Amino acid sequence: MYFIESQEELIGKEVSYVWANQYCEQTTIITKDGGVFMVCQHSDWDDGYETRILYPHQAKKILHPLKRELHEKGVIDESEWEEYENELKKKQDAERETYLKQKEESDRKLYEELRARFEQ
Repeated sequence: MYFIESQEELIGKEVSYVWANQYCEQTTIITKDGGVFMVCQHSDWDDGYETRILYPHQAKKILHPLKRELHEKGVIDESEWEEYENELKKKQDAERETYLKQKEESDRKLYEELRARFEQ
């Protein structure tokens, strides 16, 4: 499972599931290869509509309650959810590791500067 973040990424994909009814805010399209594309419409000041693509964390929040239904229909199974969650966790861990290294380096640099200034 992965999230599609632009309309162009839908070109050439086979659709396996569409969820859009008259009263829902968002439209969900799920491709056969596990791609999830979610858009929503908001009315603007001119009584027009603005369509925007939801970010993966927003789409996941909406899609999560439908997890069981999607599994029963054979659209997205539990292993795909777990794989996506594991991939997300690895990515977050790598970002956290990079941040901690940069923070340690900047702290060490600051320490050296302050030590040099006050030891004189």
